Parts: sequence; C-alpha cells; structure tokens
Amino acid sequence: MHIIVLGGAGAMGRVTVRTLIEYADIEQVTIADYNEERAQEVAASFASSKIQVRQIDVTNAERLDQLLRGADVVLNAVDYVFNLLVLKACIRERVHYADLGGLFHMTRKMLELNAEVEVAGITAIAGIGGTPGITNLLARLAVDKLDTVDTIKVQLGCGDATPSTAPLVAPYSIRTILDEFTKEPQVYQDGVWHAQLPLSGQEEIVFPAPVGRASAIYSLHSECALFPQSFQDKGIKYASFKIAFPGDFMTKLKFLVDLGFGSDEPINVRGLKVSPREVLASLLESAPVEDVEPQDCDVLRIVATGKAGGESLEITNQVVVLPYRPWSIGAGALDTGTPLAIAGRMLANGEITRRGVSGPELSIPTGPFFHELARYGMHVESETRVLS
Repeated sequence: MHIIVLGGAGAMGRVTVRTLIEYADIEQVTIADYNEERAQEVAASFASSKIQVRQIDVTNAERLDQLLRGADVVLNAVDYVFNLLVLKACIRERVHYADLGGLFHMTRKMLELNAEVEVAGITAIAGIGGTPGITNLLARLAVDKLDTVDTIKVQLGCGDATPSTAPLVAPYSIRTILDEFTKEPQVYQDGVWHAQLPLSGQEEIVFPAPVGRASAIYSLHSECALFPQSFQDKGIKYASFKIAFPGDFMTKLKFLVDLGFGSDEPINVRGLKVSPREVLASLLESAPVEDVEPQDCDVLRIVATGKAGGESLEITNQVVVLPYRPWSIGAGALDTGTPLAIAGRMLANGEITRRGVSGPELSIPTGPFFHELARYGMHVESETRVLS
C-alpha cells in the first residue's frame, strides 16, 4: 500500500506520517510538501526506509496529478483552502482521499462533488482529524442508540500548561484559527443554517481536568455542515459547535483580531501591500521551536438528545486527549494527525467501502476506528441520562 501525505512536513502531517510507518502492511509513505528541505528533515528524523520525499505545489494541477498517479490514498494535511483542488486531482487520478476538515463552507463545496467522486469509484472523507473527525464518530455512536435525534452539540475544550517563552502559541494552524475568530459561525436549526456573530454564544462549560471550567464560544466548523445531511433520516433538528481555548490565548488573539491582524485584505505599509494575517502567521511560524515536554489537553465531546424506546435521552460521548509521551507530542497534534492516518490505512486496505463524498460518520466503521485510536491512549467515555 502506498499512501501520500500532502503537507506531511507540517505539525499535523508529520504525526500522520509517523503513525502510518508503524503499520507493517503499509509499504510506502510519501511526504509531499511545498517545503522540501523541511520534508527531508522530517523524513530523516523518522529514519524509515518506507518514506520518500517529494516537493509539491498543490496549485500546480499537472504536477499534482503526476504525484498522485498510482497511489492508493491521498491524505490531505495542507490548509483547508486547497481541499477542493486536491479532491479534484484525486477524482482525475481515481485515488481515495481524506482531509482534516473544510471549515463548513469548503466542506459544503466538496459535498457538491459527490456524483463525480462516485463515478470515479473512490471515497472522499471530509474531515477526519480531532474535530471534525473524532467528534463526528462520537456523534455516530450516539445517533446509533437513538430512534430519533433532536440536537447534537459539539464541544471542544482546550487546555495548555506547556511552559513557553513565546508571546503566543497557536494550538493548530493560526490561519484556520483566525478564520474561526472572524468568520460567522453557523448553527443549524429546523432545516436552516443561522449565521451567528463571531465570538458569540459565550457559555461556561465544565470539562474534565485538566481543562476544567472554561468559557466556550460558537465557531465555524464542518460538523454543522455535515450532521444535517448525515443524520437527516433520524430527523435532526439542531447542530452547533463551540470551542473553549485557554483564557490567556483567547485574550491575546482577540486583541490581535481587534487590531486588524485577522484580515487578509492587504494594507499599504511604506509603499508595500501586505496582508496583516500573513504578517502574523509568518511571525508565529518563524518563532523557534522550544524543546519542552508538551502539557496540553483536548476534550472532544458531543452531547446528543433524542428518543429511544419512547424515552427522551441525553447521550454524552467524549474523548480526553493527553500528550503522547512515547513520541513527545502534544494532545492537539496527536488527536489531529493519528485519526487521518487510521482512516488512510482503512481506505487502503478496503475496510472503508462507501464511495462518494461524506463525513467520517457515514464512511468510517466506528468499531475498528476507536480500537486503533485506543492504542494512543484515546478512549471513549459515554454517559446516558434519561430526560424528564
């Protein structure tokens, strides 16, 4: 089996690569990245004969097609704005596809290609990281226990006690986070998506330690685009997504966004046109990597309500993610990079049989997926409560 990881030298992509090379039945893993030097460094750090490195600019369709030709699976860990370009290349080359999510609007555009993906005879999984990804499959577990579904609320709690001298440490792609902070979140209710104000919907949510009580806000996310379609047969009426970042991070980032650093609109600086967002992203990316043991935590949770056997139930499913000490990687990298690899292997070995574009809740068998996830210390906790 040959699997290509686009963006394989990035923070999340390299975790996907590391997970893949530990599977005995995967013969070849290609790290394909715009930054070839960084890709070579990542490959050297793993010292595996399975790895090869290729430089790629995913906006170059001809070169992308050549790269994908003959591969079994493409795992897309580049910025979500390129998802459609990569998916179209996979359709042309008839290669299975999975990504880390499309931040709602991109995911909806991908779903429109379902017929083309089916004709190509391939599977395209829209969003199989931590969230979207693990959360979608937690929702699947809950929905399977219900006769009808009323609501699904996705909640992500993030904590980070990692010592750092950096003024700002982004838990994942700062460009994606800036979009989450500046674009209107979408809440699904009674057949319609309702746009919310950015940073709105503040709610105190109690997560397990070490996250604890945290202030969560609405965020633009793919689950709200997928669940209404995936669970329409159960009559779903409501879907929302809220995220709770560490308080210090929220305060700092909100200050930067209020100053205008969330904007991609170029401004004139001494006669040069520059994007405030790209300035911020470049500054953060150029900060030296600190050699410290990560101390972060993610709580990935869904709360679903509905009826089963005539009773009204509330089902809470969650996974508490801690740093993975054998690899010295943080919770955020672990719960994003490993699910993509697990799905990639399941695509390559034929465990996933559904064709077309869908969320992981429709395409990935929950049993084998969560069995593999548990190998990295990520276990499902579930609680069911009868509502009066």
